[in-house]
Amino acid sequence: MRQTVLVVGAGPGGAVAALSLAQQGICDVTLVDRDQFPRNKTCGSGLSPNALKLLDQVGVGPEVRARGYAISGLRLKTPGGRSMLLRSPDDAAVILLRKDFDQLLVERAQSLGVRFREGFHVRSLIEEGGRVVGVRAGSEELRASYVICADGAHSIFSRDPRPKRTISTLMGWWENFDFEPHTLEMIFAPLVSPLYGWMFPETEERVNIGICMDGQDPDGSKTSRNVREVFHRFLDQEFSERLRNARPVGQFKGHPISYTTWIQHTAAPGAVFLGEAARMTHNATGEGIFQAMQSGMYASRALARIFRGEATETEAMQAYAWQCRRRFTTSFIMGHLFRGLVKTPVLDSVARLYNSARVRSVTTRALSFALAGSVSRGEAG
Repeated sequence: MRQTVLVVGAGPGGAVAALSLAQQGICDVTLVDRDQFPRNKTCGSGLSPNALKLLDQVGVGPEVRARGYAISGLRLKTPGGRSMLLRSPDDAAVILLRKDFDQLLVERAQSLGVRFREGFHVRSLIEEGGRVVGVRAGSEELRASYVICADGAHSIFSRDPRPKRTISTLMGWWENFDFEPHTLEMIFAPLVSPLYGWMFPETEERVNIGICMDGQDPDGSKTSRNVREVFHRFLDQEFSERLRNARPVGQFKGHPISYTTWIQHTAAPGAVFLGEAARMTHNATGEGIFQAMQSGMYASRALARIFRGEATETEAMQAYAWQCRRRFTTSFIMGHLFRGLVKTPVLDSVARLYNSARVRSVTTRALSFALAGSVSRGEAG
């Protein structure tokens, strides 16, 4: 059976691409994923202000806010141990477990007529005459006019030949942990420089604590540091007292994050790549959910233009690549600059001056742009 569009990967990027196609009147869309849903997904589960704005556009923003844990404050600890607390008058972010968030997006897509096949493990693309015409899962094939590849950091479909730059992560969960309600913590400890460790409250009772660190040494080779050993040292240095009476929940889990600064290789004849399959993640924070969803929306619009006869495939895919570059490249460059600043005394100097209202305002805006690609409307405090 030939599908108009086949979306491989039902994470946020793939699900948004599918439901956005349906919203534009593309009725023949199939979304597939190798897992059974709802399924657990190792992730910080944070939805940034940009992500929430996009979710409003696809009609699920209010439900996400209702079901998630609201975040209105960020406590940032500098490499020198100084602390800054940034506050927003509104809920600036939401924590919603991927098990619930991904299921919500899939259900939204299904409500618009998208077919969903779970437990469908795609092993390869089908190509004929240099064009992608479908996918193969075991002995079964699905054919499509276009295939959207949203299969994440471990993408087996990516056409990007460049060496991967990665961020290594590891996280754990605890209950009975002492934390400030609705406030996440970012800790720029020298141990994980130029990246950071975090504490995200997921509910009133449970927190997620983790680290992200470069997956490569300065020479570009795979890092010789053991992320589990670094994580244990980080916990001892930053949270030993607060973890004393906390109860661990489950096991530590981690995953790699693949990133780039200049987005390339986003399409092939008959196929389009989005999110981490095209290395669209933030290099300073590891955020990828927003980038996946936004690129999914751009990809859906590109295909809709082709179906409506408004652009050739070549024109639409070139426009898709440039949309992604325009939206993300500045924030990726700012992320690199921020990574450089972390290795200098600048953050500590700013923290020393933080009692000045003007410094707080400028700092809040600068950090919002560097870390999230947007300017916060909030106030520092």
